[in-house]
Amino acid sequence: MRLPAGLTAQEQAFPTVFVDCSAVDLAKPKSRDRVNRALEEALARVHPGAFFGQVLLKVHIGEPKCVTRLQPRFAASSARSLRERGAAGVVAGDTTVAYSGPRSHKQNPADDVSAYLDLASKHGWSAEGPARVPFVVLDRPATAIAGQFEFSEEEERVEIPGIRRFKDFYLAGGFAAADFVINHAHLTLHGVAGLAGCVKAIAMGCSSLPGKLRLHQSLLPQIDAEKCVACGRCVDSCPEGALAAQEGSESPVVDPDLCIGCGECAAVCALGTGALKLRGSKITEWQRGQDTLPARMADYTLGLMHGRWDRTIHVLHMYRVTKLCDCVNVRQSPILSRDLGFLVGKNPFAMDRVAGRMLAEALARENRDLDESALSAAETTAAYAADAYGILADIHLERMSV
Repeated sequence: MRLPAGLTAQEQAFPTVFVDCSAVDLAKPKSRDRVNRALEEALARVHPGAFFGQVLLKVHIGEPKCVTRLQPRFAASSARSLRERGAAGVVAGDTTVAYSGPRSHKQNPADDVSAYLDLASKHGWSAEGPARVPFVVLDRPATAIAGQFEFSEEEERVEIPGIRRFKDFYLAGGFAAADFVINHAHLTLHGVAGLAGCVKAIAMGCSSLPGKLRLHQSLLPQIDAEKCVACGRCVDSCPEGALAAQEGSESPVVDPDLCIGCGECAAVCALGTGALKLRGSKITEWQRGQDTLPARMADYTLGLMHGRWDRTIHVLHMYRVTKLCDCVNVRQSPILSRDLGFLVGKNPFAMDRVAGRMLAEALARENRDLDESALSAAETTAAYAADAYGILADIHLERMSV
């Protein structure tokens, strides 16, 4: 795995722009116009070159009752910039989810994605919506648009060496097919990840169902006892000691509390009898692996972003920040009285870290309760990325006031 100098060398660091909206009311049309003009300028600073091919605005449309969700009106500037600078086709999109509801994997089978598309349109994500871009479901090829945004597979599995916890990765087919990505993420707190921002939007939002199951440690080894020869290679390869030979058993047994779903055991077994496979169809315990999730999301982000760093821009929307993420189907109120603004850049780890600090400072100014464990999650992820891969955790912000 090779990382660009923009992620690892301070003197060549990717630029990051903070569009400060603390002095304006984002509900007012004039303010929204000014914000979109500032976002266009920020995009030009972060990526001054041309765009090309089919471009994805990766978004999160929110659940039906979520009124504090990411707003398509603030993606209009991205769509306009893309068209003016050479993009052949522009769509917004997201993947199906592992939980229930109109965005769920089960409720949107390959031949009928109407539940998802109807909700997207209701929330403004359509060709007639504020951003003027059609919406596709990234792991449902039936939603691909001929001549504008084409993909033919639900998922693409890739093997990438040099990443600590995972050797292979499952990308949603639409994400894999994008020539350029603008990742529009909405800053919120999150019950398991701590803080939802750019990293979560890539790791969870751009992976297909097997990737989501893996991140939630719900892909577990299953062993065909008839094929297993008890060679012990899977036991020796497990980085967490989750597989063990047990007296009286002809094949190893797995401890699901230790397993992180990395797939190393399946990889070594494939070189032999192929008796062990990673399998899972649903997430049974959402809290499983919470203590290691920040590092695993960093690793999975590196896998999904491999070869895409120079052609992906992250736009972190820091308004209507809530205690729970937009995945939760409840009506929430913002935890801040004033919106923060936007971060635009190419280093998602450092951007989330800056956003967490900005949020903590704003909560302190307003004398609001601080969830220290949630706010520190982005610090943990950035520190891990820095220690493990040399990715910059500290970045210089260019500030623009609206």
